[in-house]
Amino acid sequence: MVETIFRQQLPAHGMAVREGQIKLCHAMLNALYNKEVALCNAGVGLGKTYAYLVACLLWQSQRPRALWQPVVISTASVALQEAILQEYIPFLSSVLLQCGYLSKPIQAVLRKGKERFVCDLRLLERQRQMAQRGDRFARRTAILRQAQDCLDLDKLPGLSAFDRRQICVLEQCPRLCPARSRCRYQRYLRESSSPAVSIQVCNHNYLLADAFHRQNAWRPLLRDYQAVVIDEAHRLPEAAEQMLTKQLSIKRLWQLIPRLEQQHLTRNAQRFRAATEALAAACQPQEPHRARAERQVPYQPTQERQAALGALQTCIDELLRRYPSRLPLSLRHQLQATSETAALFARPQEDWITYIEYEAAAEDQIGVQFALCAVPRNQPKHLYRLLWRREKPAILTSGTLAAGRDFTHVQRRLGLHDGLAVQTVQVASPFDYAKNCLLVFSSRHTDAGNNPHERLARQLEQLIRAANGHTLVLFTSYDQMGHVYERLEGRLPVPLFKAPRGGQWFVEQFKRCDNAVLLAGGPCWEGIDFPGDRVSLLVIVRLPFPVPDPVREARRQQYPDLHSYIQTEIVPEMQQKLRQGFGRAIRTETDSCAVAILDPRAAPGGRYHQAVLDALPAGIPVTTEINEMQTFLRARKGPDFFLPDFKNDSKQTDSKTNTK
Repeated sequence: MVETIFRQQLPAHGMAVREGQIKLCHAMLNALYNKEVALCNAGVGLGKTYAYLVACLLWQSQRPRALWQPVVISTASVALQEAILQEYIPFLSSVLLQCGYLSKPIQAVLRKGKERFVCDLRLLERQRQMAQRGDRFARRTAILRQAQDCLDLDKLPGLSAFDRRQICVLEQCPRLCPARSRCRYQRYLRESSSPAVSIQVCNHNYLLADAFHRQNAWRPLLRDYQAVVIDEAHRLPEAAEQMLTKQLSIKRLWQLIPRLEQQHLTRNAQRFRAATEALAAACQPQEPHRARAERQVPYQPTQERQAALGALQTCIDELLRRYPSRLPLSLRHQLQATSETAALFARPQEDWITYIEYEAAAEDQIGVQFALCAVPRNQPKHLYRLLWRREKPAILTSGTLAAGRDFTHVQRRLGLHDGLAVQTVQVASPFDYAKNCLLVFSSRHTDAGNNPHERLARQLEQLIRAANGHTLVLFTSYDQMGHVYERLEGRLPVPLFKAPRGGQWFVEQFKRCDNAVLLAGGPCWEGIDFPGDRVSLLVIVRLPFPVPDPVREARRQQYPDLHSYIQTEIVPEMQQKLRQGFGRAIRTETDSCAVAILDPRAAPGGRYHQAVLDALPAGIPVTTEINEMQTFLRARKGPDFFLPDFKNDSKQTDSKTNTK
């Protein structure tokens, strides 16, 4: 059936036959039948989504009806969730129905937190409030009116964060709500639990939250499932760390005080305020001006901090013991969680890594906002207990699971212990990198006399002119990106864009241009497509080594020496991130791109040159000469690619007029 689908049915509907895709689907099907965990490293353009969808649907169709349950597909990005639900599943459902492998269309549902949905009762109340305010709020009123036909808050563009909080479903949805019988959210929950649903789509955080509920014998968030597919699986450890991290936020502590006062617990609220003020004073940084940017520092248990935490716990314990009936359920849960988290800092434990995270503060702000954070030292053990101990078949797939050619690093991070049945499969991309890609390294010896930002700007300008624009430059530092942008502005005859944090608008502007240059960091390292000639030169300024933080520093102590730690943990993380960035270069079979890595440590003879080559597809030609890059591009690009003429200064335009 797999062979027929991929060699006959899908090609009849316009898809190419890819041997690697067929191999991947067979490996995934084997894992499902054998109740194994499959780690599938799938190269760019292979079509891994269709591979696991076909494997799951065929496996489901052969299961005894008494054992039948849906499959969960977990992703890290909203874009992939929408593509699965709106493109992949409808197309595949149509094909499999036509060839007789399905008797009815595939039914899939998106599962996510209740705070992302509209509460009809709260929406009605909010609309009444806005109607009383008149025409000044006409725009917000119109957006709220759209919510009457759209349950999903994420699909309401322009909705303010405040209005979103006012109309979303509450954490504790009352069972005796007068609108429950006609509530759209309750109807959505009933439809999501229908026996007809064969696929549940969610994100990693929701999957882990469901596992946490099951571990604590709480009501599950997902309907019981028989297998799980984790796409973009390289992001799972990050999601697990976010969920497992316990935070004691000073902002949240201040928010609890008025809630206590609302319950007429004035004296207890005063004690709570005094303890919070003492903790805030004890945790302020020695040099507040250095905390204007976000940063993390190890937690040090000083006498003042411990006394404040002890007072906070005493106050909470008294509230929970003496006034349980006067505290709303949600407030009771918040106080209990606050007390448990405070205990991790009041009595430090070896199993937890503790640190203080300071938030960016405004220049006129008095005091710095912060949160006390505690992370499990052995995160893989927690992941094993949450996801793998249930021994359900699982498919974990990504283009960057393997570090170089090895899965050891990701197996360790995911908690896939030796006792589990784990199979690994690595399938290369169908793209011809040896023909359509060129690796350009800089010299290990650079002029140290110039300003480093100006030196980098000149280096980039030289590369951009040689490639005739069409360039994406990936940075690991927003500060460095800003300095380079200031120096490049006005020196190029094509638009120059800089994508700051959250700068999706600039990315879209870059995509609309036939020829432009984009300086970017953060999110642009993965998950964004630039097909065609738009990115024909990809520049990676520095190797993307992880930034040191208290968690990594604490875990480093588990290794006998620094070299062992770097080779076992840091280099594989760098290779994974590098492959994600490299994936922006070629997105289709017809793309061609030069990839320049400017970090001297990656150059031939450099410390990490071989690690870089191991991380990237094999067979890519290598050079250190810019003229070879020009020859490479001229052999693969059409005449329009070389407009405007970068060598003719008379044609140069001031890019300041093209830049926001």
